[in-house]
Amino acid sequence: MAEGERGVGKCKNDHPGSYGYPTRPEEPYDFCAECGNPMVWHCAKCKEPMPDDSSELLAARFCRHCGTPYFGRSRRAQTGKESGGKPSAR
Repeated sequence: MAEGERGVGKCKNDHPGSYGYPTRPEEPYDFCAECGNPMVWHCAKCKEPMPDDSSELLAARFCRHCGTPYFGRSRRAQTGKESGGKPSAR
């Protein structure tokens, strides 16, 4: 980790976390302290960080840079819609 690096992330249950800020751990941690699920700090595909705005972080399910789901489910599985915004056939 680079000196002074900071980050925010969350688990799949939307529990937020941060590191590198005063009173916070110095490095990212692997698991949520509230529920034990893995923490996500950046996109697994393009490595862009999670949004640092608190309301955007809470809403984020897909990377704003490449569209990859943060929590390993497809867009269709999470939203019920195809990538083009069309409802899925049932």
